[in-house]
Amino acid sequence: MNTLIIVIAHTPLASALKEVAMHVFEAAKEIMVYDIKPDDAPEEIQTNIMQDIQQYEAVDQVLVLGDLVGSTPANIGVKVAQLLNQQGINSEFFSGTNVCMLLNAVCYRSLPLDALEAKILEGGQKGMKSIDCTCQSS
Repeated sequence: MNTLIIVIAHTPLASALKEVAMHVFEAAKEIMVYDIKPDDAPEEIQTNIMQDIQQYEAVDQVLVLGDLVGSTPANIGVKVAQLLNQQGINSEFFSGTNVCMLLNAVCYRSLPLDALEAKILEGGQKGMKSIDCTCQSS
C-alpha cells in the first residue's frame, strides 16, 4: 500500500511532529504538514491540501492526523478525508495525534487502512502513561 500521511494541527505542532518523526524514520520526510494559524481561512487551506495531494502519484490511501477534535485543523482534516473518500481514495482522519501515533503511522504505512488504523490507535494509547514520581531520594 502506498499511504500518504498528512498532519494538520495548530502552529507549530504539525511541523514539530514531523521533525520528531524524522529523527526516527527517514521516510517521515514525505509527511505533508500544515500548521494552522488563527487567521488562516479553512476553505483555502483545504483547497491547498487537495491540490498538494494531486502531486503524489499512485496513492492508495491517505491518513489525515489532527490535534484537537472539533478544532479548525481537525475540521479541515475531516473535510479533506471526506473529499478523498468521495473521489475513491480510501482515507481516514485521526484526532488527538501524538508522537507514538505518528511513528506507528510511518512504520506501518504499508498495511491496509483498517489494520493501519488499529496500529495507530494502539501506538497512541501505549504512548500515554502515568509515571509515579512520588519516590523520595535518600
